[in-house]
Amino acid sequence: MPGNGCQAMATTRMIMGEGRTKVEEKVADPLSSTVSPHTAADAPRMPGTLSALWNRQSRRLGHRWFATVAFALIALLAIAMSMLEKHPQALSNISIVIVVLAGIGIFAVLRMARGSEATIAAQRQLVDAGFETADAIVILRNDQGRVLQANAIAERISGFSSRELMNPTVWQDRFPIDDWDAEQLVEAQALHSDRPVFRESTWIARSGDRRVIRWSNVALRYGPDTTPALLKIGLDITELRRHEMSLLRNETYLRLAHRLAKLCHWHWQPNDPTRPMDPSHRSGRFVYSEEAFDIFGYTAEELPGYGDEYAVLIIHPDDRDDVFAQYKDFRTRGCEFYSVEYRAIHRQGHILYIRETAEWILDDDKNVIQIVGTFQDVTELRASERSLQKAQNDLRRSLRMSGLCHWSWQLSLDSVDGLPGVYQSSGDTADLLGLAPEDVALNDLQWHEKVVHPEDAKSSWDRYEAFLRGPETSFVQDYRILSRYRGIRYVRSFCEKTIDAQGRVVEVAGALQDVTEQRERELELIRAKNAAEVANRSKTEFLANMSHELRTPLNAVIGFSQVIRDQLFGDAPERYSAYAADIYKSGQLLLKLISDVLDMSKLEAGKVDLFEEMVDVPVIAADCLRMLQARAEEGNIRIEQNWERDLPPLFADARAVAQILLNLLTNAVKFSPPDRSVYLTGRLGDSGDYVIVVRDTGIGMSHEAMQNLFSAFHQADATISRRFGGTGLGLAITKRLMELHGGSIDLSSEPSQGTRVVLRFPQARVHQRSDVRSA
Repeated sequence: MPGNGCQAMATTRMIMGEGRTKVEEKVADPLSSTVSPHTAADAPRMPGTLSALWNRQSRRLGHRWFATVAFALIALLAIAMSMLEKHPQALSNISIVIVVLAGIGIFAVLRMARGSEATIAAQRQLVDAGFETADAIVILRNDQGRVLQANAIAERISGFSSRELMNPTVWQDRFPIDDWDAEQLVEAQALHSDRPVFRESTWIARSGDRRVIRWSNVALRYGPDTTPALLKIGLDITELRRHEMSLLRNETYLRLAHRLAKLCHWHWQPNDPTRPMDPSHRSGRFVYSEEAFDIFGYTAEELPGYGDEYAVLIIHPDDRDDVFAQYKDFRTRGCEFYSVEYRAIHRQGHILYIRETAEWILDDDKNVIQIVGTFQDVTELRASERSLQKAQNDLRRSLRMSGLCHWSWQLSLDSVDGLPGVYQSSGDTADLLGLAPEDVALNDLQWHEKVVHPEDAKSSWDRYEAFLRGPETSFVQDYRILSRYRGIRYVRSFCEKTIDAQGRVVEVAGALQDVTEQRERELELIRAKNAAEVANRSKTEFLANMSHELRTPLNAVIGFSQVIRDQLFGDAPERYSAYAADIYKSGQLLLKLISDVLDMSKLEAGKVDLFEEMVDVPVIAADCLRMLQARAEEGNIRIEQNWERDLPPLFADARAVAQILLNLLTNAVKFSPPDRSVYLTGRLGDSGDYVIVVRDTGIGMSHEAMQNLFSAFHQADATISRRFGGTGLGLAITKRLMELHGGSIDLSSEPSQGTRVVLRFPQARVHQRSDVRSA
């Protein structure tokens, strides 16, 4: 059948790959179902199923030729017999002729059949050769999906022999599970179609390697009554896909790099590639990359395709002339490369700084084959440079104002003695230190010999040498220098050294600061501090020593005034009694004030020793309340106390505890208006400490008034001082006495709401008793 012959020839050309040479050595595998796979060295590959189909086609063609000749001879014989039935001799001659013709015909038919078989055999050999030498995977499958034949390329790529691929399980396992149904659907479409069906899928080799195969599925039909076979031709495009992915990845990285660098590239694209590349005429246009939008705010299509129009749209008017001159020089081949920087106007109106580059790409004959260039947004770079310049100027100004100058020595690693090779210093070193220019050009040793004060030179040099040879990387020391124009100056030297990978010192850098004024101020402060300490110590010792001398006459004044007041030696005029009462009251107040001052002086001098014993705090509090009872009744103030049951004794100084409570209760009564209450409570805290709280509902204090409240001689404010009097030592003494006991005092207050003072003695001072509730 002509149609089948053409289809077979087309298949042959497809299999042979249109004359492509074989690039792989074949691995032969017989198709016998009773032998195991062999390599090409073991046995030649046997004719496959495709050859067997070709043999059946040749036999059918030979049978048709033989039947046609036999039918023609029988027809001729029948005609002759009917016409010459009445002429025996003629019939005999004709019979002989017919026999001869029949022999000749049979001979011709046999010759033709042998010629057809030879032709078909040659074509079969050609098909087999194409099947085996194709540089693509070739697999023949029947309509049931079974592999009938596979070429050597299929065996090499899959790692399975043709015989193994005939196993349906092995064949199915070559495809991913989720891809098998789609592959079967494509094969079914190909078997029912006259056109190839293409599909790209993953093919799994024996080693587990996954290959990307582009399959061409073609149906082979050898007759109207025969079932078609499926020819699968696969091209291994794994490397192609990998290259495509690598190219895509590189393009992505390049695009990302351009965006990060704020870079846009362009090239000249001629309209007629046969004409010379010349941007001076309009036979082409500039083509920009998509990063142009990120830089200018214009898309690549919106930017003009010609340099002059681009300059008018983008470049700042003040910079256009310089850029036009650069363009003209480049177009006339005055230069083959240029780099120019200018200001550009963004689409939104703000100013950019752009660096533009371009170059001619030439071949070996110096002919232009391409024109390429870049735009880069250097706005941030210029801003950074301006910031850096400003910072450098500020640094120079700061160094000059602070009297600092810097220097560095580049050490010569090749010298035997290791002396520095190159010296650098800031330009204001000589002016800041009052030296001559030749003084600051000395090396380290010469500096110490000629500039450093002789009394400091040796010790300073020894410390500097120890620093150079030691593990420390930084070093600070002070010494005096002999300033040529400013006399003796105090200098502070800062040094750092840089060490290379071999552990060698390659650079020593540092700074010098004139600290003469600072040193003089420090000396003045030290002298003032020493004088203040001497004066304070003298004052404290004087007050401590005068304690007895001050109290003795006061006690006499108070005692004699009490005698007069009480008329112990008889009646006296009433006026003298009133005067004596005033003298007594004033003496008591003066004694209290002097006692506070003396107590504060002893506390500051550290001459107060605690006489510690087990004390019952509620009992001491009761004594303090009795002393304040008269004053509280005079101001109509109620004092309420609430002590937790079974409070244990406190290991403390009884007199100090009494003084603490008396100071706090006195303040609470003094600063409470009439008809108010003062509350005194005591308990064990959660952590086992002894807590005493004194709270009043008096005038209170503001947050500002509470600042420095525990400082000596401090009053809440001048108004309180005038209204209620006092030295301002009560809280200061209380705080120091609490600190001597290892305790603390906390005070909180609000105006018109009263004041709350919390005393805490540490748990170590609480006597633990088995019958006392623990915290």
